[in-house]
Amino acid sequence: MSPIGATIDFDARDPPFNQFKDIKALAKNRRGQGSFENERHHLYVGSDRKSHDGVLIKITARPGLVYQDNLENEIASLLRINESLNGSPYFPVVKAHGKLRDGRVYIIASFFDEFPLANAIGNERMPRRTAIYIRTAMETAKAFEELHSLKIYHVDLNPMNILLRLEHGRPIIRIIDFESSYDWERHSAGPFYNPPNTPGYSAPEISRQAPDARADVFSLGAVLYTMLAGFGWTWENDVWKCVDGDGEIDQDLKRLLLKAVDPRPDNRYASMAEFHGDLGAYLDTIQPSGDASAKTSR
Repeated sequence: MSPIGATIDFDARDPPFNQFKDIKALAKNRRGQGSFENERHHLYVGSDRKSHDGVLIKITARPGLVYQDNLENEIASLLRINESLNGSPYFPVVKAHGKLRDGRVYIIASFFDEFPLANAIGNERMPRRTAIYIRTAMETAKAFEELHSLKIYHVDLNPMNILLRLEHGRPIIRIIDFESSYDWERHSAGPFYNPPNTPGYSAPEISRQAPDARADVFSLGAVLYTMLAGFGWTWENDVWKCVDGDGEIDQDLKRLLLKAVDPRPDNRYASMAEFHGDLGAYLDTIQPSGDASAKTSR
């Protein structure tokens, strides 16, 4: 056991962990105070001894094929993303990965200071924030355009795995948690991959067919609706019906949302680029003319 503290269940003196310092359990506020664990993983934060960059350490809660396979899938997807999209600001960079002596899988990746988008969403609507919500969705769509160029699909996009920070009104976006990701290069030739997912946010077809870009479009549409309407709709778990029956959303925006979250993938936007384009066109109709700071550049 590491001498750093009783909350750490690995030996921080062993390589590669000894390259990092100030390792602490990740708290709910995404800082190194208190423990924030779930049934799948133990999560820790620390910093690189040389660069002082923050790192996130994720370790399976216990040995076992399900937890191991999910985390190894995230590792494989991120390694390919890091190789092919070198320098992209949207995705974590893998610093190290492997297995502990007890067989548990671990990954050490870059830690982002941004907080989950979920933290900025309540149960009440805030119409005055519609423009920033749309810009946030557009910036997320840009990240996914990069991801989809590799034929990698996140599959489990929701407000907890989009990290957000506003900088002079501009959304800074990070995308995390790739355990459910579908990599066409790795998965298309193997057995059907039925990943873990978040009800209400994951596209309904993923339990019966391989996902493509339209699955992530569905998820982003559900995320945007959550920003606009609050979390209340998730109690019903059918986002299309909730959007269709929503009398408070502008009809032009409702039309875009319904196309994004249609339960039939053939009726959805075929790509994030198309969704991004329509959101941008709508944004131009609601933001003050000449408000350059409100525009999202491509």
